[in-house]
Amino acid sequence: MDIIFQNVYIPDFRKNALVPGYVGIQNGRIAAVSSTPLPETDAVVIDGETGILAPGFMDAHVHIESSLLTPARFGEVVARHGTLHAVADCHEIANVGGIRGLRWFMKDAESAPGDIHFAVPSCVPATPFATSGGKLGLTEIATLLNEPAVVSLGELMNVPAVLNRDETVMAMIQAAKERGKRVNGHAPGLSGIELRNYFSAGIEDDHETSRYSELTERIKLGLYVFLREGSAEHTEDDAYRILDEFPDKIMFCTDDKALNDILATGHINFHLKKAARLGVQPINALKAACFNGPSYYGIAHAGEIRPGFRADLVLFDNGKDYRVKQVIVKGKLLEDQTSTEPEIPPFLAASISLKTPVVVPEISRNARGIAIDVTDGSLITGKLEVDGTLPEYVPERDLLKLVVMERYGHGSRAACRIHGFGLKRGAIASSLAHDCHNIIAVGTNDGAIRLAIEAVITANGGLSVTDGANIRTVPLPVGGIVSNDNPDTLAVKLSKLTLQTQKLGTTLRSPHATLSFMALEVIPHLKLTDRGLFDVDTFRHFVPGC
Repeated sequence: MDIIFQNVYIPDFRKNALVPGYVGIQNGRIAAVSSTPLPETDAVVIDGETGILAPGFMDAHVHIESSLLTPARFGEVVARHGTLHAVADCHEIANVGGIRGLRWFMKDAESAPGDIHFAVPSCVPATPFATSGGKLGLTEIATLLNEPAVVSLGELMNVPAVLNRDETVMAMIQAAKERGKRVNGHAPGLSGIELRNYFSAGIEDDHETSRYSELTERIKLGLYVFLREGSAEHTEDDAYRILDEFPDKIMFCTDDKALNDILATGHINFHLKKAARLGVQPINALKAACFNGPSYYGIAHAGEIRPGFRADLVLFDNGKDYRVKQVIVKGKLLEDQTSTEPEIPPFLAASISLKTPVVVPEISRNARGIAIDVTDGSLITGKLEVDGTLPEYVPERDLLKLVVMERYGHGSRAACRIHGFGLKRGAIASSLAHDCHNIIAVGTNDGAIRLAIEAVITANGGLSVTDGANIRTVPLPVGGIVSNDNPDTLAVKLSKLTLQTQKLGTTLRSPHATLSFMALEVIPHLKLTDRGLFDVDTFRHFVPGC
């Protein structure tokens, strides 16, 4: 044996129990699982001290780009927290760099400690109502579905196209089914007949709800659901009881979680801690974290501790605190593994065509009577009616200006009112703006917005904050949406950026993360694209009085 774990509890998902035992590892695989001590000749012996030794956790649906890291760097960070499998829907890099950008991500992921599996992005761009830098058509999607690393067709965000049985969408679903790949859903706010109609198209899961009633409605339709804990979105406490009620139908996902949030609160182990706090049976929580994902996606030799399975394991102290004590990746200690900084391809290193100086657009007269209303911790925005005769900026009422500027060379740009950011002065900007990743900014005056946007352009992509005079920028040189920097170094830069942003008056927990979703025209109810204010409920650009 190379490594032996002794004095540990092992989850047996077939018996639904934690059983005491010993685990031996040899040549990267689990060689023995025993209730009695194993021979220790030449083996490294790790005493688990009655802790739990579990299979590596899985994130069942994640957009790696929201961590601001390349896939390999992302894998390094989440492995520290026990996540050794992830299903990545990288439509962000595809929106920027098309199939070339996605293939570079897939190649880079091969250097990650654990396994990063892929969902082929189904909506690039998400809709025809915003401008992206890349496009994936049916031909590209069918080709990518043949890749061994691909386990699903990515979330179908164009809900009207699914409900109307759009020919191209149905062909995508059929292509996935023919190849034995899963089809991921995206159905925020749907219920009843619409919900049944959406999923009867062949979609098999959903992660876009946080409420118990909505989750159980989906499960009773035969669907799988992912409990989501990201940076700007969280599952309600009450919903966690479904883990005990439907233990075979639940998985965990982060969807979008910022690097500093991962470092501060954990990754999938955060779900486990929350489940423990809410009284969920440990074996059912572990089943959602370790077993259900690999089983659902058909990933062989993962999700269980059995002889012959690959030794991707995490040792933690107990079923309450989930403090990670040791991680084994492919039979080796994580701490013994090294990584290298990935080289950025030229087409991703220069992805912004906007020039300086920037002209900040005005809010159109017919849209001044409404504002996007932001709620901290939620991706769903409201429609706030306001006095249309007010100036563009009324900071004392938290009425600011939101700006989106197309960055791929077409010149479109738009502005609207926004409420909920709480800035008292200055502005923040980003080239990470789901899903098309045009440049987005919010601020208290045109001068500050211009400075923030120009800082992003000068950096060839990134995040910025300014008080109107001083500027702080965190560059994101890979496609303007991720960094190849050392994760811990990047985290320090991001912390300083957040601190500077908070000094401007915002009370949002993750202001740049929240900002990044204000242009995503598939999440209700009101968003801003580079072509104007967009009403997600009517699925068209905003028309006053309608």
